[in-house]
Formats: sequence, structure tokens, C-alpha cells
Amino acid sequence: MTKAYFSYQIKMVMIRIFLCFLFLSACQFTLTAEAQIIEEIKTAGQIYAYAQIHGDYEILLDFTYPVLIEKAGGREAMKTILKQIQETKIDKGQRLIKLTFGELIQYSTNTTEVHAIIPVTTTTKVPGGTITAESNLIAVGTEGRDNWYFIETTSINEQNISKILPNWDFKLALPYKKAPVYKEDRH
Repeated sequence: MTKAYFSYQIKMVMIRIFLCFLFLSACQFTLTAEAQIIEEIKTAGQIYAYAQIHGDYEILLDFTYPVLIEKAGGREAMKTILKQIQETKIDKGQRLIKLTFGELIQYSTNTTEVHAIIPVTTTTKVPGGTITAESNLIAVGTEGRDNWYFIETTSINEQNISKILPNWDFKLALPYKKAPVYKEDRH
């Protein structure tokens, strides 16, 4: 065994170590990027939940996907729609008291947007009890994820989602809708 052979072996070991380091760094970057996206969604979601519970229409509009605002006839028209929905609920004795985001957030990215499906649980106070509903929101991150928007999925399915999100990744399957659960108040 010559000195050149040992030198070659040492170089090969160093190259392998370097390549392993690069691979682990890439994996760490991917995990960090994924965690960052999920954290951004959760942070935006907390603001959205606050606005939903407190009826803050301006914040809700800031988190409403622009295509939906456009289809409603603009920001003021959408604000009127949100107010009407809220007034109808109040007239029926309904009030959203809790909106929580689930942990299992699925997402995909395309060239211009990030799309995510977020499980949510809402609790609504109604006359004589509460209604708890499990559903999903779609989060859309645009402009390099500087803006996050939320879309309720109550009237969205696989057949009509591309009317709202033309770049929807169908690998993200919209979960089945679940029936809400009524719980009577105990006196």
C-alpha cells in the first residue's frame, strides 16, 4: 500500500462525508421550509379565526381570496354579504364561539401559489345548545407567501374547485364533509 493510495482513500472518505453533509443539509432545509409554511398558515389562521369570532369584516375581507371578492362584485359588495350572513345568524340566535385549526395540514405548491387543506372545528352557540362542526378550509398563499387567504369548503367539491382555483393540485383531495353535532345545554 502506497502513500498515494492512502491519500486517495482519505480524499474519497472526505468526499463521501461532504456529500452526506450536503444531503443532510438539503433534508434539513426541506423540513425547515415545510415547517415554515405550516407555521405561516397557522399564524394567518389565528387572525382569521379571531376575525370570524368577533365579526371583524375588514380583517375577514383581507383574508378572503380576491377571486371571490371579485365574483361578489367587489370589496364593498362582499362586506355587505358578510354582514347579511352574520345578521341572519344573529337573528336565528347563532353565534360562533370557537374556531380551531387541526394539526394535519396538507399542502402543495405550484409556480404562483401554495394551496393547503386545513381541518377546522367550529363551535356555534345556538338556542338550547351548541353545534360542533368539523370541516376544512383551503388556504392559499400568494406573492411568495406574503399573503394568505382562506376559502370555506362548504360549497366546494372536486368538480367546481377549478372555477375558483384554476391551478388546484388534485393530489390534494378534499375530505368528505361531516355532519355537525348538536349538544343540548344542561340546565
